[in-house]
Amino acid sequence: MTRLIQSTTRNISSKPRFAWQRILRDPFALLIAFACLGLFLCSLREIGQYFYPYRWHFTVGLAIGLVGMLGRVPGIVYRPEHRCLTAFILVGALSVLISPMPEYSLARLASFLIMYVALFIGGWSWLKQGRNYELVAKLLLLTIVLGAMWSLYFLVQELPGFIPGQRVTGAFGKATGTGSFAAAGLPLVLWKVRWSQGRSRVFFLFVLGVLLYLLIFSGGRAAIIGGLAAFIVWTWKHWRSGRLAIFLTVSAIMFLFVSGVLSLDMLPDYIVREESLPTFTGRIPRWKVGLQLFMESPILGHGYGMTRYVRMYEEGERLTGVIVPGQVTLLDVIPGFGTARLGRMTLHSDHVERLMEMGILGYVPFALFWFFILRRIARLFWLPITYESSLAVALALNVAYVFLDSFMHGALFAINAPGVLIAWFGIATFMAATEKLQVYPRANLCVSSTSSTASIPVPAVLAIR
Repeated sequence: MTRLIQSTTRNISSKPRFAWQRILRDPFALLIAFACLGLFLCSLREIGQYFYPYRWHFTVGLAIGLVGMLGRVPGIVYRPEHRCLTAFILVGALSVLISPMPEYSLARLASFLIMYVALFIGGWSWLKQGRNYELVAKLLLLTIVLGAMWSLYFLVQELPGFIPGQRVTGAFGKATGTGSFAAAGLPLVLWKVRWSQGRSRVFFLFVLGVLLYLLIFSGGRAAIIGGLAAFIVWTWKHWRSGRLAIFLTVSAIMFLFVSGVLSLDMLPDYIVREESLPTFTGRIPRWKVGLQLFMESPILGHGYGMTRYVRMYEEGERLTGVIVPGQVTLLDVIPGFGTARLGRMTLHSDHVERLMEMGILGYVPFALFWFFILRRIARLFWLPITYESSLAVALALNVAYVFLDSFMHGALFAINAPGVLIAWFGIATFMAATEKLQVYPRANLCVSSTSSTASIPVPAVLAIR
């Protein structure tokens, strides 16, 4: 550990300087920062009531800021992730034709298309310029600090002791949301601790402690597994001399569990919840319903967004599901114009929902999108540790948790959930960070010549071969 601290101290001096002041000189960047903070504040207890009614204003502001960046770039470089999402949208358009609620499906698909254009074209082009991706990473870090400190405020008020008698809900009002927040935010705080010193490091160590407390006592089992796995992977990557100690510690804990010395009974009941383990807190029956509906229309599904109108009924000892269309028009989906109550059903899995809504044709590009994202993550871990690669690893672990969470929640396509935009923005930021490190396979990039308007093809340098 001493070597780790000494190595960190030596490397901090080589950390590039970052100027927050340039945000104030860029109206689009200022709009993006304002919108992201507004969307995050929408989800906080007590103060969220003042921001949530304006969530769509923040969403529109974010879209305007990101699309506005398109006017500043000479060209757009598309990657396989872009092509996968484009194919996903095209299949979604086909699924609208067979949807029992075509206007609703079209409106939902249009909202995803706007998100794609804003984040993965406008935002992507802007993030690749200079160190803008670091700006967004630090903006995300700011939201993590705000969430941790606001959660601490409620912990001090509500908890009678250090070990709570029930799942903590922190600043988000729900234990599941608090656990997901802690697991997703942990890697960026670890990065900040790694590249800080003095009072700054002490402060972020404190924030790290708050996040670990929220992670464990939120009782979110998937969040605990994902968060602790990210902590171990981060430490393994950045503490090379301690890898043997990490391996022996993890092995010893596993051995003690297998031998019966340690058991889940030692943990609070609200973490273990043995009665809900066989069904994953009711998720497995919902997954079965979704897969049953998928088998009814396996090629193109039942229509984009139709998960929200699934109704489940008991038949004997099992659940069965049917789609019950609602009386919804295109205007009802547009905030401020509609009067109909929209469906809110979820199958608690982005993967099951994509299969049910868009069939095999829609799920394949969605799965390929994650394949290319995970390939970026795998290549990243072979790079030597620098300030930039360390930030990319933190973003990678954040995105890896989003991938894990996509199996347990319908998080990436939720309705009226500001965190959805932040999650997609985090994915685009991670992609931009890896581009700066040149971890992408060989490609021909066009660079304008300074002496003429001709383009000169230049091969991208491979950092990993």
